[in-house]
Amino acid sequence: MRKSALAWIGHPLTVAAVVVLLLNDHLFKGLWPGVVTGKLSDFVGLIAAPALVNLLIRRPWLSILVTGAAFTLVKTTATGAYLASQAWTLVWGPSLVLADPTDLFALPALYAAWWIWNHPDPGAERLARAVVVIPVTVLAVSATGQSEHYRPYSAYAVEVMGDKIVVAIRGYSSSDAYPKAGYVSGDGGRTWYGQSTPLTLNPQTSACVADRCYRIVPGRLKVEESTNGRWVASWEISPGDQDRLARAHPPDLPGDAEAAESLAIAVQQRPDGHVVVVANGADGIAVRDVSGTWRRLGWTMHGFDAAAAVSLSATGKYDDSVSTVALVAALAAGLVTLACGARRLEFGAASLLTWVGICLLSVSRTDPLSHVFLLLLGLGMVPGGIGSMIVTGMQGRIPFRVWAIGAATTAITYFAAMTPVYLWSAGHLDHYSMAVGCSVVLGCATAVVGILTVFHFEYGNIHLK
Repeated sequence: MRKSALAWIGHPLTVAAVVVLLLNDHLFKGLWPGVVTGKLSDFVGLIAAPALVNLLIRRPWLSILVTGAAFTLVKTTATGAYLASQAWTLVWGPSLVLADPTDLFALPALYAAWWIWNHPDPGAERLARAVVVIPVTVLAVSATGQSEHYRPYSAYAVEVMGDKIVVAIRGYSSSDAYPKAGYVSGDGGRTWYGQSTPLTLNPQTSACVADRCYRIVPGRLKVEESTNGRWVASWEISPGDQDRLARAHPPDLPGDAEAAESLAIAVQQRPDGHVVVVANGADGIAVRDVSGTWRRLGWTMHGFDAAAAVSLSATGKYDDSVSTVALVAALAAGLVTLACGARRLEFGAASLLTWVGICLLSVSRTDPLSHVFLLLLGLGMVPGGIGSMIVTGMQGRIPFRVWAIGAATTAITYFAAMTPVYLWSAGHLDHYSMAVGCSVVLGCATAVVGILTVFHFEYGNIHLK
């Protein structure tokens, strides 16, 4: 079987790697940041990249070698990461590539690329497929970023300095004309003002005054106190409310997320008692006044204020990418259902073209000026795919019930996937992770039901004949 550069990049496994890379970099990383989505991009990227490099070099073994060497240089040296960032910025706009030696565990994926080259697909060299795949592959292997972005503020340390209480903060916003290093109170935590001078504070997890001690509980928005050696809760936020508070300050980049949990504590003796101040990360601070009353203080431009604290009864915030992923998944379920009912290869190809185009449009919608090529490609693929679906559907005389089942599967899958998220946002589910798990289960279940339904009507009828 003939091998060629176009056959390699048009191979179904290469195409699958490109689709996974696009979805993971532009959707899944924002929804599920972590090691899994981070390493997945490295694995599928190393599968797709050699095929793209081979379009220029025309030497498969050398393409794989160059890809591996470049990947190693970028992931192990700051210079390599910087050069890669500048290169992608020049081509695609502001980009960020990070050095991380642990990513080298993905290098065995190059063997998969070599295997794909040595096992060409009979129809992989079709020009129509190559025309679509090449630009998408170029785009997929370049993970774009932002040169300046919002990082949530976090109160990470607090200390008593003489008659003042000082809270150290971190974070960034483009609206900051004069960035602050911390906030200071000279009246026992009632009012606060900013301080721009860099602070060097040593976060303390416990503090005492007279015969009373306080300590924070790691990982929780919670403070315990002791007067006789026995620790009891003095102030706390329930785990469910804490989960919602943690998502009330979403960053522009997943890696910049700040925890909403108690990180440090300080106690100040006052003439009429004592004051306790707790640094609570992204949630701001908590203050116990001399009367023993606790208050949460949120963020303002000029300091901490109780009126700015996120209400515990406020609806939970979830990223726009959640509904986008649910929509893309629902469309995939509906299109697969239609393709199963149509029983035509051309219809399946048109459905895939439509779905990939929708994915590209969903990625570019947040910042179309930075993704002009992506936007134009999606605008071309979606009408072309839908038109091809209609034509092949008419030629194949696809029954109306197949279209109806496909449309119903799309709608039901979307709302089944989003319902747990709506319930979490309204406070009926305690943890976001629980809502996501329920969304995946319900979405998959409704998609399978739709596919089985069309199989029952279409393939069941064939069996009866």
